[in-house]
Amino acid sequence: GLLNQVKPPVSKSYKSLPETLESTPVPQMLRGEDWEKGVGIDVHLSYAAVLDFNEQSGRWPGIHDAKDASKVVDIAKSISDFRKEKEGSCWSQSVSFGFPMGEARDIDETRVNDFARLFMTELTGFCSYLGGAAAQEVLKKIGKFTPVDQWVHHDEMVLIADSLEESSGTSSNHAPLFGSRYDHQIAVMGKDFQAR
Repeated sequence: GLLNQVKPPVSKSYKSLPETLESTPVPQMLRGEDWEKGVGIDVHLSYAAVLDFNEQSGRWPGIHDAKDASKVVDIAKSISDFRKEKEGSCWSQSVSFGFPMGEARDIDETRVNDFARLFMTELTGFCSYLGGAAAQEVLKKIGKFTPVDQWVHHDEMVLIADSLEESSGTSSNHAPLFGSRYDHQIAVMGKDFQAR
């Protein structure tokens, strides 16, 4: 006789944005090493803080705006502190091999600060990459593979040319911007990179 493999249908349900912003203890990262270290927590809290910033001020944080970035860091800290007592929520805690340990740790202020300062930037090559990843997830809906469950963060700190100077808010390598189509690329990677 003949055998036919029958794959039973799998029903998936997804939570709303407000639910997942709070109830994702260790958000998944595209790079496994980052996920195991808990980097996704800081990125996830950064998203929640930027959304709260937008709700409070009616705008997004400005590119290289030190005051806006400082507010976003404070919001992220308060969100983390507020969620500490809620089980299964995303707050700044130690992570070991992708599992939350329940021990409080300091939020990565540099990561949240850079996230806020560069939130409004777009890197065309990176957008293309993310568009391809999104298209692949759509194809998984009709194919044999399972789509990503809720969140997958990707954070490339190595793209940032050098740390922004705290005193002036920007380094001479990042500002002033020229008003060109390459401004976002310069804001992230610096003038030296763009000149190459």
